[in-house]
Amino acid sequence: MNETVTYYAQRAREYDRVYDLPPWQADLRRLEGQITRVFAGRRVFEPACGTGYWTRLIARSATEVYAIDVNETTLTIARSRHDTRANVRFEQRDAYVVCHGAPSFDGGHAGFWISHVDRSRMATFLAAFHSYLMAGAIVFMMDERQTEGRNRHVPTSRTDAAGNRYERRRLENGGEFEIIKNFYDEMFFRERFEPYASDLVYEELEHFWTLRYRVREPIA
Repeated sequence: MNETVTYYAQRAREYDRVYDLPPWQADLRRLEGQITRVFAGRRVFEPACGTGYWTRLIARSATEVYAIDVNETTLTIARSRHDTRANVRFEQRDAYVVCHGAPSFDGGHAGFWISHVDRSRMATFLAAFHSYLMAGAIVFMMDERQTEGRNRHVPTSRTDAAGNRYERRRLENGGEFEIIKNFYDEMFFRERFEPYASDLVYEELEHFWTLRYRVREPIA
């Protein structure tokens, strides 16, 4: 189990407190509204769902949600949030592993996950993510922007040869971990997502970025 996976397993019980940060509230309310509208009536695939914070919002309007995470600890919390919702299914599964069946989802969501993907594995993740999605599916993603002085700023501990940025984080139990936390701009998404995305719209809120697009028809 790598350090990031271990970190999120141990952080599970305190993870959602980040969503209580006062400066984030206006942006979070906006994201909640967007997610509910974007996925209304759709069958949605959500990798790296964590504790299910965003899953519960997707499930309000989606027909079905299939949410996966590599951590059983966070999935236990996620399942407890959705025990009365028949339209949500959770499974312990690696977000970097492709779907073995035919694409069957017309919606895809990745919330606060892209920043933790190792740059050297981004292509692997994108291939796996899109293997679940049908052509024409709507994708909506969001994550933190780098807004020093206005956001919760954690100093960079180091960068590696692949260009990954790392942060040192301490948990309430005293554990300390070094995890990947990358920040991207619009050009990155337009270049890296181009094989999969059409009608791509990138937007910056005060503290977050959002990305919305349709999945392209596969190239024969």
